[in-house]
Amino acid sequence: MTEARPPRHWSEIALAVAALFVSAVSLWVAIRTEDANEKLVAASVWPFLQVQVSNADPDARLDLIFEVVNTGVGPAKIESFELFYKGKAYTSGNQLLSECCGFRVVKATSPEARNITPLATGTVQGIVLRAGDKEDFIRYKLGADNLAVWSALNEARDRISYRICYCSVLNECYRGALRSELYIPGQLHPERVKSCPTPAVAYTK
Repeated sequence: MTEARPPRHWSEIALAVAALFVSAVSLWVAIRTEDANEKLVAASVWPFLQVQVSNADPDARLDLIFEVVNTGVGPAKIESFELFYKGKAYTSGNQLLSECCGFRVVKATSPEARNITPLATGTVQGIVLRAGDKEDFIRYKLGADNLAVWSALNEARDRISYRICYCSVLNECYRGALRSELYIPGQLHPERVKSCPTPAVAYTK
């Protein structure tokens, strides 16, 4: 013969329900707290890259300087960099100036090179740029021999655009279209991407 169990008191049921509710709330708070902490950590290392162009340096020399600047709060791993002039992608500063501005490439070993103002070029692709740092990719000084080319580049800079893809130290990656002088819609909100694609034509030198 089975012995009958006494019915549970309502207070026991209420305590069980309350314990379950408290557990559910604690789990929800823990998840939200973890999510908030992740966002806080991500924000503390968030990079943000912009292109800046100036035609004078602190020493008041008339140097045209094209540079990428990290105005965010964390380092940026620059995975790819593209430069476009009138919609065409360019691989180097020499190629760009030759087509936009009448620049003529002269071999460094040529005797003529001694009388020509040099064009300094480089790339930002494949470097890590710390918060607040900047990196040149074109630097062209105004000299007695290059006024026409220098002026043409100074005018053309408003028609040059860029596309850059970079990642934070947490491997959160961003890809954005940039202009130095003119605002592009969305420029302040680069696209989040899982990884940076390899560009068809990268600016490499």
